[in-house]
Amino acid sequence: MPNDSIHKLLRLKFIRLRRVINRYCHPHVNLSLYQDCLRGKKGIEIGGPSMIFCDALPVYGMVDEIDCINHSSETIWCNRSVEPTAWRYSREYICDAINLSIIPDASYDFLLSSHSLEHIANPLRALTEWMRILKHGAYLLIIVPDKRFTFDHLRPVTAFSHILTDFEQNTGEDDISHLPEVVRLHDAKLDLLSKDLGSDWSNNLHTRRMHHHVFDRDLLRQICDYSGLETMRTDWINPYHIVMLAKKS
Repeated sequence: MPNDSIHKLLRLKFIRLRRVINRYCHPHVNLSLYQDCLRGKKGIEIGGPSMIFCDALPVYGMVDEIDCINHSSETIWCNRSVEPTAWRYSREYICDAINLSIIPDASYDFLLSSHSLEHIANPLRALTEWMRILKHGAYLLIIVPDKRFTFDHLRPVTAFSHILTDFEQNTGEDDISHLPEVVRLHDAKLDLLSKDLGSDWSNNLHTRRMHHHVFDRDLLRQICDYSGLETMRTDWINPYHIVMLAKKS
């Protein structure tokens, strides 16, 4: 069997295994809390659709209506073609997550963000925009990767002071200041996309593939606290998800 066929077969088996793990191996997560906060509400997702909201945190079926934001009409993320009947986006906006000027203030009851914040060069600026389009008392469900179990495991957790500096200096999404660290410490063996895309992040403004920042629970909480969010719950879900439910207070 050709190497490409073997790689695709192994990748498919890994995805299926991940689905099983996500669906059944999170006994300590209070699913009803997440679902009840979003049930019957209108919201928006940054960078969806997301596999985790189909299985480990099945919230798509709880909501009344959901829109979506993506930076491009064609992205590299394989999860965009996963189980398309699991949700129905009412509208998809093509715009940058740090500039949602096409969306009016206080438009939504909740916001979902799964593995998008680490791809954003200026997370605090993004959260400022996300907060603006949310109603008072709206919920944010944010998921970032736990670096210990991803291709970022060799990189240090980003200091909050660095992220604050990016915000104060209005760092743009074309920033590649983290590129040398990524190239030096990226573990390609744990990167499912490296076989297809290689290790070239120089066109990151188009692909948005690079992880600008590396998160742990403390950093995610610091960012949310600074943004004026009330943290309600933080969980860890197999195989590498740090999950935070927060409220616009």
